[in-house]
Order: sequence, then structure tokens, then C-alpha cells
Amino acid sequence: MEFYICADFSQDGIAMLEAAGHTVRTGGWGFGPDVIDSEQLIREIGGADILIVGYEEVSRKVLEETSLKAISSIRGGPRANIDVDCATERGIPVFYTIGREALPVADFTFGQLLSITRKIARTDRELRKGLFTAADADYGSEKDVIWDMRADGPWQSRKGIEMEGKTIGLIGFGTVGQQVAKRAKGFGMRVLAYDPYMGADIIEAKGAEKAELEDLLKASDIVSFHAKITDSNKGMIGEKEFSMMKDGVYVVNNARAGLMDEDALRAALRAGKLGGLALDVFHQEPIKENDEYFNYDNVVLTPHIAGAGKDVIFLQSVMLVNDIMLFFAGGMPKAIVNPEVFEGKGR
Repeated sequence: MEFYICADFSQDGIAMLEAAGHTVRTGGWGFGPDVIDSEQLIREIGGADILIVGYEEVSRKVLEETSLKAISSIRGGPRANIDVDCATERGIPVFYTIGREALPVADFTFGQLLSITRKIARTDRELRKGLFTAADADYGSEKDVIWDMRADGPWQSRKGIEMEGKTIGLIGFGTVGQQVAKRAKGFGMRVLAYDPYMGADIIEAKGAEKAELEDLLKASDIVSFHAKITDSNKGMIGEKEFSMMKDGVYVVNNARAGLMDEDALRAALRAGKLGGLALDVFHQEPIKENDEYFNYDNVVLTPHIAGAGKDVIFLQSVMLVNDIMLFFAGGMPKAIVNPEVFEGKGR
């Protein structure tokens, strides 16, 4: 089989394919600086049998003008850039990855959480701007420095909360949510999980308590989002839901911005409802340089990098290669978005 790969893909994964006797060609975003357009993608796919794709658009035109037998996406949401319905019509299975970014996103979540609860990012910014620092030859000591202990000094004015004994509410309890729960338990926290698609037995086995959304919002000191966005949950946290939360609640979102109503979120921030807010995702990306979020000291913003772990490339490559090998062997890969293409084919 001939593969064309335009995705982040490890040399180990390529070696596995070549060792199995396959031909591999690379290009596009994964091996160049830019996402290529449909016309160039068609040319580069050429006569390849299998496409492994990251962010190039695999449109109906691409599918109709190539002879692909299968598509593998490094993404957990392949419909974002693949016309899965057209692929299904043409009998092309679309594989994807489940949980490839769970570990880095869970780690990042706690980085965000500690940053807003302990004011780490804020005080870093303040020191860089000269607040709390000493002018040259003004004061300073090699002894146990206590900085400025007045009411407006850092020790008194930048106190934060401890994690132990606090309640964190997780909205979504898939692979990422479960990893966040694991870390939260290590901090001695109580974990509540709202996920209508997950049974209480599974949630409890992971050290959390299944909760209804209203109960979670009322009880949580921290609310963290780990759900995929759908038509049914878009804007699920609005003005009413924010009003249920504790005053001073900390909110973390590195899942999808659309899970919260934007106007309601901004209103809660302006009203002082939130003790802190950490966002890695935004309703419009990139965020505008003059966005009001930058005006708040209790807000930490990052440019959609929660899943950007260095080990992810190796993991997703191995996951996809294993599924492809299973496919060639006549098996049914677990991570397939359109299993109906195999109906009546004995898989």
C-alpha cells in the first residue's frame, strides 16, 4: 500500500509502516510550514491508497478526485476537516485518535488552575513590569528575604487558595476528564463529574462522583471543561448557570469555548463573580489584541496549546499505525468514525 502523510507523524511510525512493506510519502502541514489547499492536496495524494491527515481539508472534491481506500486523522474530531459523509458514501473508513492528548491536556489544566489560584502568572507579569522589585542599590538582602510585608505587598495581597479539600467539578468525563480527576485526587480534592453519557460506576471507579449539572455548579470551587461540543451542549453554561456557581469560583476551559455562552462569561467576569478564569480556547481565534480579557489580573490566557505535548506525535503515530495494521488484517479498529462502511463485509 502507498501512504501519503500530511500530519504530525513520528519517524518511528513511518518506520513501522515501511517495515511492513508499505511505501510512504510525506508533505503538507505535517512536514512543511503550511496547510496546503485542496488542489495541491489532490496532486500530492496522487495514487496513494491511505491518507494520514492533520489539518488539510479533505473535501468531497478531494475524495472524488483520488482513489483513497482509507483515511486516518490524527485528530479526535475528524469531522472538523474531513467530509466523513462523502467518505462513507464512497466506502472509505475514517480512523481517528482517542485520547492522544489526554495526558498533556490534563497536565496543562492543572498548570492553568495553579496559575489562577496561586496568582503565578499575575505575579510573574508584575515582577517583569517592576512591581515589588528593588531599584538598583536601593534595598535587598542575602538573608531570608521577606519582600514587602505591608498590606499591599505580595505576601498579603497575593494570597491564593490550597487545592486540598476543595471541590472540582468536571464537565465531561472522557479520557481527558478522567486524567484530570486522577491528578485532582493526588491533590486531595473532591471530584464531581457531569457527563450524561458516562455511567456512575465508571465515574466512581475513576475516583469521582457522578453529579447533575446544577448540583455540580453549586458545589464546586473550581469548574473545568472537558467535553466535546455538540448541537445539544453549545452554550450550556449561560447566565442562569453562572448564577448557580459560588462567588469566587475558578473557571478553566481548554476544551471548546462554545460550551459557555460568551456574553454570560464576560458578564460574570465583569461582575466579579469569578475568582479566576483560565482560557486556552476562545469564541473567535486568534483572540484580538485589544480583547477585554487582557484587562483582568485574575485571567490567564494561552493560545490553544493545551494539547501541544512533545510526546503526542509519537503516541498518535503508534495509535494510527496499530489501527491501520488491524484494518489490513481484517479487524475492526476501535477508533473509526464511520463503522457503517463495513456493514455486510464481515468485519
